[in-house]
This record gives sequence, structure tokens and C-alpha cells, in this order.
Amino acid sequence: MEKQNEGFHQKFINSIRLFNKFFFNRITLRIARRGKSPFSIVRQTGRRTGRIYETPVLASYIGKTVVIPLSYGENVDWLRNILRQGGCEIFWKDQWIHAANPMVIESVHALEILPKKRRKLLTRFKVNKFLQLEIQTGGI
Repeated sequence: MEKQNEGFHQKFINSIRLFNKFFFNRITLRIARRGKSPFSIVRQTGRRTGRIYETPVLASYIGKTVVIPLSYGENVDWLRNILRQGGCEIFWKDQWIHAANPMVIESVHALEILPKKRRKLLTRFKVNKFLQLEIQTGGI
């Protein structure tokens, strides 16, 4: 019974991910470009296509560190692209910044440094993994 629930849960998550990828992300990208929302945009190059992709994310900025929740886990293209290329460009508050040294970290490490409100939100949604990057250029 438990394996059956896991299968249903994974199918449900995948369907939400696809809905977001093809519908919600387009709206969120528009909102993020205005620079007045909690969303940022990560720009990365496709591993196989070489094409430039932009993905909206809910990033937290702590000094020169950026922490991004991996709401759908580690098996998403934008994350694999960033890990392969060793970083990405991030649009936040009307500016593009370069972030490098990507590393997937466990929630216990991310939650220690996240602001209280963001920590509460991500704990509620049981996000287990996060992407951590270091800001290389641009100011925050």
C-alpha cells in the first residue's frame, strides 16, 4: 500500500511540474522581469541543445550566497544545466548577476541560513534539497 501511495504521489508531483513548466512559469517569468516580486530568474544553457533557458525560482539571498529550493527534487533540467556549466546568470531586482560553484545541499543546512519566513514556508512544503550558489559579480 505504501509503494502505491509513493507512485501516486510522484505522478501527482510530475503533473504539477509539467503544468508549471508550460503554463505557470510563463506568467511567473513576466512577473519576475518587473523586479518587484519574490521570484528570480535563472538563465542557463541546455546541456544537449546549447539553447539558453530561463526558469523562475524562489531564491533567497544571504550575503554572497544564493539558496534555491528544489521543490521538484534534483531531476529537473534547469538544475542539471547549472551543475554541468558550473553556474548561471540570475535576474533579481532589475539586474543580472553571475552565480557559480553550484552545490546541492540538504534541507538541514539550507534551513540554518534562510530567513525565518522563508524557512517556515519551505519546511511546510517539505522541501528536502536546495541549490546553493555563490554570487561572483553584481551587487545585491
